[in-house]
Amino acid sequence: MTEFKNTANNEVHKRLTEAADACLDENLGQASVPAVNQYLQLAAEQALDTEAICQAINLDQHLLSDNSKQITGLQFQQLIATLLALSSDDLFGLHTAKHVQPGSYSVLGYISMNCENLGQAITKIQPFEKLVGDMGTTTFASFGDKVKISWHCQFTDPIVKRHMIDNCLGSWLTFARYLVGEKSNPSEILLSRKEPSLDQQNEYQAIFKCPVSYGQKENAIVFDKALLSLPLNKGDQQLLSTLESHAQALISDLSTETDIITQLQNAIEKSLKSGNFHQQEIAQQFNISAKTLQRRLAALGLNFQTLLDEVRLKLAKQHLVKSILNLNEISTELGFTEPRSFYRWFNKLTSQKPGEYRKNNIK
Repeated sequence: MTEFKNTANNEVHKRLTEAADACLDENLGQASVPAVNQYLQLAAEQALDTEAICQAINLDQHLLSDNSKQITGLQFQQLIATLLALSSDDLFGLHTAKHVQPGSYSVLGYISMNCENLGQAITKIQPFEKLVGDMGTTTFASFGDKVKISWHCQFTDPIVKRHMIDNCLGSWLTFARYLVGEKSNPSEILLSRKEPSLDQQNEYQAIFKCPVSYGQKENAIVFDKALLSLPLNKGDQQLLSTLESHAQALISDLSTETDIITQLQNAIEKSLKSGNFHQQEIAQQFNISAKTLQRRLAALGLNFQTLLDEVRLKLAKQHLVKSILNLNEISTELGFTEPRSFYRWFNKLTSQKPGEYRKNNIK
């Protein structure tokens, strides 16, 4: 188990360090548990040890049994990077699409099922897609007799991003066919990825059942506007209204949770130099106990150490690239009792020494 964890973590750190270097302040959002489980289902099917994988990235498996919960986008990116490192399937993301269910889209999936037609279901994506996660955004465009739905992924790891895009477009089509049947085949798929091998092109063709264009500026599904009027099999307008009210309440709760995380991050950042940044001390700032803070973070798929490391790492990289402070001064700013602790911590998280990082990133 230890050997597995070290191997998986080394691969994840390598990928995430490269991504973080490109965008120090990137917020990867949140991902719903049903969206996460879609990946883990395929992993289990491929005989990957999902329990060990979750332990390797400190993902609480108990959380994954509650479809109302979310994990951080950063942890989701770590999970996918680990799965890809261990799987021999170079189209892993695409193949997860077969595991999509209405519940994979949280309440949004059930809202879609109860719309009158495909067009109405599509209009529900933008206002409620945050319930599935905010790892990316969806946009729509109409031109002539065609409609284009594009998805813009905000994940920073380029390999993870490619698989996320395949998952998203593939899952959309699989779910659309569940709602209206094979009549929903698109006119064309646009992918930003480079043209793959002929075998992989055939696999894309088999799943999308339409022409696929590679090397495009965006990732999108293009289809005939006439498909928007296709009736859905199980639409119930009265239930739709109830579901939308519930979804609005859930989105409000998500916004509150995001505000709490931001407040905690700000409190940690302000407290680092003084040394009063430990869980008990931060909890006191919010007039709650350390155990209560721990429970609230666990409900969001987080723990205090992860939050502390994220804040420190962001500030460390900013200081190394943008400030004139020496390494000992940066160590003090981040609340380390001695520079050696800072050096070891930074190297553990990034596989680079602080001085090396500064040398490689100052332009």
